[in-house]
Amino acid sequence: MPSSEIIVEAAEPNLGDRPLAPVERLRLLARMFSRPVFSAMAKSGDWQFALSFLASHGFLRPSRRSQPLAELFEAAWQEIRGAYRNEFVYKAEIANRIVFGRHSPSTSSLHVELPVGRSIVDIAVFNGTSTAYEIKTEFDTPRRLSTQSADYLTAFDRVCLVTHPQCVESYEAILDPRVGVIALTERGSLRTVREPTSNKHNAQPRTIFNCLQKAEYVDAVSRKAGEPICKPTATIQAYCRDIFHEFTPLEAHAIFLKALRDRKTDGETVRFVTALPRSLRVLGYATPLSGRQRETALSALRADVNYHLV
Repeated sequence: MPSSEIIVEAAEPNLGDRPLAPVERLRLLARMFSRPVFSAMAKSGDWQFALSFLASHGFLRPSRRSQPLAELFEAAWQEIRGAYRNEFVYKAEIANRIVFGRHSPSTSSLHVELPVGRSIVDIAVFNGTSTAYEIKTEFDTPRRLSTQSADYLTAFDRVCLVTHPQCVESYEAILDPRVGVIALTERGSLRTVREPTSNKHNAQPRTIFNCLQKAEYVDAVSRKAGEPICKPTATIQAYCRDIFHEFTPLEAHAIFLKALRDRKTDGETVRFVTALPRSLRVLGYATPLSGRQRETALSALRADVNYHLV
């Protein structure tokens, strides 16, 4: 995600009179698609506060024609999507083209920045199987790629690298042969260059256990034992871990798949992410919000505003 640690402030120095270089403009527009901005809007409903950095740089101007706030985000999205393909652009295209295009948000769950082993998967999708998507944009380097892919291969059935078309050959040469390669084309489509190899028979129960929440591993172990697990809070994790390590790779992967799919395919989450504009769906998955905050975000995005981007 583009700099998820940005602090949204009510005011910044007024730089509207100083022309910005094109790349500076694009970086500022990309800030619209950060978790702090989306969270601030969802918690307060005050989009002008959340997007105050646009006004302070002279990017927002009054308009005679009103439009839903969502269209303001879509206009910025189209600009950065065409000229500044940062990591967020890749994540959004994976969400839109795979979860909302090839599959369905009611049967496929999407997780953003999921910890696995010593690494963090950029995008993980769980439907009929599990797929990890590691993103390397044209601005990235191969640093840590070998350890990242090795970690993902201890939990996921399919592992894919998504990169710029011009980077495909260099990454193919250094990747584990089990890892697939996908190019994000200039038109925004995802072109498979090398199919990933099914890997779930190599899943490691130890790694998968650490990806699960307490209720998920307790349920799995209870099913294995054929009766509810009744242990003190201080010891139940260690007890379940020892039993979970006895699962076969295929058993552990099946538990992983069901647990992570169920987390994001509940009715409320599906309704929320489906109602968001295409540019914000991945943030809808990535940002922890209460039910009321989700409704506040949707109301703000539907509201008409008399501003446009310049």
